[in-house]
Amino acid sequence: MSESFQSNRISDRLQAFLQIVLVFLILIAVNYIGMRTYQRYDLTEGNIYSLSPETRAYLAQLQQPIEAIVTISENTDEPGLTDILKDVKLLLREYEYATRDQGKNRVTVEYLNVYSQTSRARSLGIESPNVIVFKSGTRQRQVRIDELYKIQNSELREFLGENVFTRSILEIVETSEPVLYFTTGHGEFSASDVTASTGASALFNELKSRSFTTRSIDLSTAQRIPEDASLIVVAAPKARLLPQERLLLESYLNKRAGRVLVLLEPGRDHGLEDLFFEWGILAEDALVVERDPNYVINGGDLMIRRFSEHPLTSSLFQQGIPIITDRASSVREDPGRPIDDSLKVSELLATSDQSWAERQYRRDIRPTYDPAIDVAGPIKIAAISERQVDSSLGISLPGGKLTVIGTSNFISNQRIQASGNLYLILNAINYSVDRYTRLNIPPRPIKKVKLDLSIEQLHLARYLIWFAPPAVLGLLGLLVYISRRN
Repeated sequence: MSESFQSNRISDRLQAFLQIVLVFLILIAVNYIGMRTYQRYDLTEGNIYSLSPETRAYLAQLQQPIEAIVTISENTDEPGLTDILKDVKLLLREYEYATRDQGKNRVTVEYLNVYSQTSRARSLGIESPNVIVFKSGTRQRQVRIDELYKIQNSELREFLGENVFTRSILEIVETSEPVLYFTTGHGEFSASDVTASTGASALFNELKSRSFTTRSIDLSTAQRIPEDASLIVVAAPKARLLPQERLLLESYLNKRAGRVLVLLEPGRDHGLEDLFFEWGILAEDALVVERDPNYVINGGDLMIRRFSEHPLTSSLFQQGIPIITDRASSVREDPGRPIDDSLKVSELLATSDQSWAERQYRRDIRPTYDPAIDVAGPIKIAAISERQVDSSLGISLPGGKLTVIGTSNFISNQRIQASGNLYLILNAINYSVDRYTRLNIPPRPIKKVKLDLSIEQLHLARYLIWFAPPAVLGLLGLLVYISRRN
């Protein structure tokens, strides 16, 4: 009898053990299947965290792994950063989900505290907090949090995260890099010049880190513009370009829908007047004189604070970031330009109302505004001319782009990191080569719920929060007690 009882106990324990093992196996199987076949649904109003079909199409073609390193602190006391971190987290979670394949993500996210995880931050080459870094192999792109929002009247209006994140990923995985040719032979800025005031080596380093290929070209000996040229940059010529050099640029713009960016050195003869006239831009030999103290900093440098809402300058316009430079000359739309409906000229930067463009600046006298000679402010100092060509099918095709900026020293080594200088030159280059305009991802509006309550209503709401839940629970308990007694 005892042997039978003992065997039954062993059998019961074995069955219990097998049941436990079976439950664990079922849980493992459910989790395994769920990791590979689960579905996510965005229940927010307007699906603000769902990725657009365009982003999903790019991610579907993604082959190499992408690391997203977020350095926004989770322990911050700033409510603004807390909201930004929430937006970034939820959006990056969608990128992880969209690139999941067989339980692995091609986009992975890491949250890094640059102050406490110094060795990890150093190994990744990250020094700044409050940035998002996208990394693939040795290439990386850093995104600042001010790039993620459209700001109006000091308020966040639209969330641009998907557009910024997708273009950052595209930038670091592109196999073909835009090739920028910088002209030489006229005293232009050089990549090899590391001096503070006349060198631009820092700019060339920034371009290299953003996956641009930079080369030099001497237009006086070149037979034609190279086929791989994405953009020709004429950076502060101090001597006139020869007629044959100008003709090369004209042919490149007109026949090949080329892109040219010219940074003028104020007071220097550049020899491109005919090219500018054909493209509707007037670069006058007149130096800006600024009298508004809000547009001048210590030392006499100009602070350019007026921007148009053109895509090239929109980020500077929205955030109110000025440009710091030494001198500037007038560059504007030519009022006497040839009539050409395919040509669109946009003025980009301007000085204050108290400024003027001095035509007699070469005279060794104190500049004084002469309405009969000088140009009254505000003075436009940058313009872009874009051509759209209508095909036989009625489709508008992108033509050439000519951007002219009437100042150049803002890209020098000593000024490139000042205020919005780097943003301006990078925006001008990116816009010229259509690097970002190919994305058509709409921004997501930020909707805020505002409650207008009086002091009495606020006190009432507080008391209801404090006392209503306990009162409801007490009432339920009383009802249960009465029902049991009955």
